[in-house]
Amino acid sequence: MTGDLGTPLTDAEVEELDRLLAAFPEERCPFDVAMLDGFLAGVLLAPDVVLPSAWLPQVLAADGGAIEWPDAATAERMMALMMRRHNELAAYLVAREPFDPIVFELTDDAGTPLAGKAGIPALAFWAGGFAYALDAIPSLGTLCDADHEFADVLAGVLRHLPHDPEDTSPAAAQWLVEQQRIDREAPLADLDDAIDEMVACVLDAVEISRPRRPATRGAAKVGRNEPCPCGSGKKYKACHGRADG
Repeated sequence: MTGDLGTPLTDAEVEELDRLLAAFPEERCPFDVAMLDGFLAGVLLAPDVVLPSAWLPQVLAADGGAIEWPDAATAERMMALMMRRHNELAAYLVAREPFDPIVFELTDDAGTPLAGKAGIPALAFWAGGFAYALDAIPSLGTLCDADHEFADVLAGVLRHLPHDPEDTSPAAAQWLVEQQRIDREAPLADLDDAIDEMVACVLDAVEISRPRRPATRGAAKVGRNEPCPCGSGKKYKACHGRADG
């Protein structure tokens, strides 16, 4: 696989990945790169490590089945780009440090970015991918049901999901009321403010789902070529195992 899996994506590579995703038939791949980014962040909140073999079909096969790659070169390039972003996000979450989500600003007819509150709906795509992960990863759904604090923190991300006026179900009506309550109690000034708040919620969530645990003498030894237990997606020797020499 080409490319250093520890290297952050450049802006050009983000645009390239978006084009590669768009080349998949719409019925097979509903994701754009912003949705993919939110999805990966959601996957990384799971209490246990979720391997690419489990989450990749959710991205590139709408029914979660076999992936129909256009060709081997595209498969290799997309996997390299996606895993690099996955690993970058994992490193930020492990370190509990703020990250920059992949978000495209909304613009007016002249191409000028929308200012103030008008620009905040740009987060709908990222939040949509995040919500998809909550539905696709069973352990996340279980944690949401079992831990009210975790569910409350996630509301800080899900508040950006657009309301579907055609959904007249009681659950949709209840969630709209909840969104309006959040907007009153935690108002947002503009897109930058909304991004800062959303990222803070993700970091709060990972503190709940993957709390830091002190090392214990009885802990099983991790092989240097095995996946690092921190969930970064890297081998142990290339991550937390570096200190072991």
